[in-house]
Amino acid sequence: DQTFAKPLQHSSARGLFAYAARNRCHIRSVDLVAAYLQGDFLEGEVVYCKQPAGSNVIGKDGLPMICKVVKPIYGIPQAGRRLQRKLFPWCRDVMGLRQLDDSDDCVFVWDDPSGKETFVIGIYVDNLQIVHSSDVDEGGNAIDRDSFYAKFMAKLQEDWDIVDEGPMSDLLGIECDRKEDGSILLHQTKFNKKLLGRFAPDGPKHKHASVPYSSDLPRLVIEAYDGSTAAEPAYPHLVKPYQQIVGSLMYACSCTRPDLAYAVHQHCRVLSRPTPELFEELQHVLSYLHEHPDLGIRFTPEDGTLHGVTDASWEVRASTSGWIVYWHGAPLCWGSRKQKSTSLSSMEAEIIALSEGAKEVIHLRKFVRGLVPGYPSSP
Repeated sequence: DQTFAKPLQHSSARGLFAYAARNRCHIRSVDLVAAYLQGDFLEGEVVYCKQPAGSNVIGKDGLPMICKVVKPIYGIPQAGRRLQRKLFPWCRDVMGLRQLDDSDDCVFVWDDPSGKETFVIGIYVDNLQIVHSSDVDEGGNAIDRDSFYAKFMAKLQEDWDIVDEGPMSDLLGIECDRKEDGSILLHQTKFNKKLLGRFAPDGPKHKHASVPYSSDLPRLVIEAYDGSTAAEPAYPHLVKPYQQIVGSLMYACSCTRPDLAYAVHQHCRVLSRPTPELFEELQHVLSYLHEHPDLGIRFTPEDGTLHGVTDASWEVRASTSGWIVYWHGAPLCWGSRKQKSTSLSSMEAEIIALSEGAKEVIHLRKFVRGLVPGYPSSP
């Protein structure tokens, strides 16, 4: 209870982009310099460490002395939490922001009494994603010095050591492009090309890959699962490269590529027991990525209804649930997961998938209502 520090959820970060598109707002990126060092220890909390390499100060007792750590430093378990225990109260108590404690407490909202100004901030460890409606100059600075956005930025620079990165173009490897019609496109073109350059430098093995998997994928997964164990894989030399590729694909899948979710989910089921056939099947994903490296998700000012869809694949052993939740024309969250229980019918598998999707919708409805009080007007 003294080391946990929650980061901004990916669905919340996407939700802030959707909210920016909804209100045609600007998005600014601010980074805290040496963030953990800007936190504070609790009263009475003392941390010690050994002397750094090259130092050998001897005490009166003839033993090497130890160092007292006066600020939270990188490497100690509680450093991230100490930063949050200082930054979050600053947002609430100093700046008067409302924290979304019922959905994602890394998001803070300014409730403008006049209702004219929009201001929301999402905090991912040391990165601040600021959504605001103030008019800005070419450098992204507020034209109206009396706006809350201008006052927030001035106070932030006064109380914290920050780097103002200007209009946001990248968040955690996710590229964001703001279009002239007010829509916002999120994609990972640079990340995908870097991934392909590392794992498929010779280009795609399968030409014109229209989907990231073949019809043989489910069968290959079952055969691999039956053919060996995690402790004794049949092809141990394939385990590390297989896991490296799937792990890299998982980040793209979880950020901007829901089209990869099913294929990546299937490969994740046999991470510890890959086969040559599965490794070849993995080339389908890379070939598909070669064909479509710049696909992403696009939030538009229109279509502001939060809605979701679910589906299930009824199988002999464990069925697969799939769900996706949309807001402003693009997905906020998605998933493809093996069901934990054995469904006795296709209807039962559908109900389990519907339950998973409903939980996501309930969570995101709380999040959206935190940004837009009273939304939606209907149940």
